[in-house]
Parts: sequence; structure tokens; C-alpha cells
Amino acid sequence: MDVLKERYTITELSQYLNVTDHTLRFYEKEFQIKVPKDERGRRYYTTELANIMYQIKTMRDEGLEIKAIRKILQRENVIETPEVINSEVSLTVPNKINEAALAEFKSIFMALKDEISCTVSNEFSLTKEHISKELTKNKLELGACIENNMRKLETKMDKHFQDVDDCLSKWRKKNQSGIFKKLIGKAFQKSIL
Repeated sequence: MDVLKERYTITELSQYLNVTDHTLRFYEKEFQIKVPKDERGRRYYTTELANIMYQIKTMRDEGLEIKAIRKILQRENVIETPEVINSEVSLTVPNKINEAALAEFKSIFMALKDEISCTVSNEFSLTKEHISKELTKNKLELGACIENNMRKLETKMDKHFQDVDDCLSKWRKKNQSGIFKKLIGKAFQKSIL
């Protein structure tokens, strides 16, 4: 980027880079860039900071992710590498405080454990009882439904068999003096003779 000025306001730099003010503030936060402020408390970007913002914007335009850009800038010493906290460092507290705090934490955690255990146990019991009631209710409803449907089926079957009996009775009455009686009568007479 060609240096045109020694200082840029956030608006001037955002227009020059064709990004929003919000984007510049985002880059400041993500890359932990400390931007100085003037006597009125407004940000201003030095030539060096403007060049860093230009590099970040260029890499973003090329499709690089924020993490990758951060690693590149740290490797090139453009931005500071955050200090790594050694995981082996232990907090050393005087024994009096450490033992007292440990005893207090222990009693708090035991009370918390008991409370959680009691709450979970109560909830489990209530849930078990609720499920049992629901299953019993559903079982009774299902039994009543089956019984009701069986009664309806029996009624339909009784009506059906009654209709069949009525039809057979009508048929018998109709055919009492009909062709079957004549046939039976002739067959009966032939057998006698």
C-alpha cells in the first residue's frame, strides 16, 4: 500500500481499504492490534498500522481464514504472539489459606453433591410414578376400548345371524309348497312303490 498520510482516521482508512469501520474494529480485536487514540479519544492509524490492516484485508480477499492470517502475521513478527501459559505452573498459595479453602470447597461440594443427589433421586421417583400412572391409565383405556369394540362386534354379528335366519325362514316358507316339495313327494312315492 502506498503511504499517502502519516495518520488515518478510522473512516478514512475504511474508505481507502474499501471496508467498513466495523471490519477494522473486528481486525483490531481478532489480531489484538492496539490502535492509539487522539486527544479527543478517536482512533487514528499510523502508517505501520494502516499497512497491517492492508495486509489483513488482502489476505482475507485471497480467501485465507482469520487463524491462518494470524499465524502468518505472528511468524513474520507483524503482530505479537500471545504468551503461552505453561500448564505445569501450579498456583502456590500459603498452606493456611490453601487448607482452609480446600476444606471449605470440600464441604461446599459435598453439600452440593448431596443436594444434587437428593434432587435427582426425587425427580427420578416422581418420573417413575408418573410413568407408572400413565401406563396404568393407558392400559385401562385400551382394555375399555377393546371391550367396547367387542360388544359392537357381537351386536353386529347377532344382527347378521338374525338377518340370515330371517332370510332362511322366508325362503323356506316360500318354497314349502314349491318345486322341492313336489320333488321330495315324487321321490317319496317312488320309494314306497
